[in-house]
Amino acid sequence: MSVRKRDIPVLTFRTQITIEVTALDYVEAADHQQRSESLFAKVKAEYPAATFTFRQLRPRTRPRAAQPARGRTLAVYDDI
Repeated sequence: MSVRKRDIPVLTFRTQITIEVTALDYVEAADHQQRSESLFAKVKAEYPAATFTFRQLRPRTRPRAAQPARGRTLAVYDDI
């Protein structure tokens, strides 16, 4: 019995490469972006569907408040 191509499951994976850089100004950030894009060009050559994102991380001004539990709370009584 031969295995047909459509009977073989297709696996999909996502690989993420994260590089955090610090810059004192936008000129220095642009330099980091250019260098990152040149590194990414090698990845893009191997994986044409790859995408590149370069974005600023903004610091949190305050920690997130604890979210109250959603839904109803039912009281349970034990009559002994």
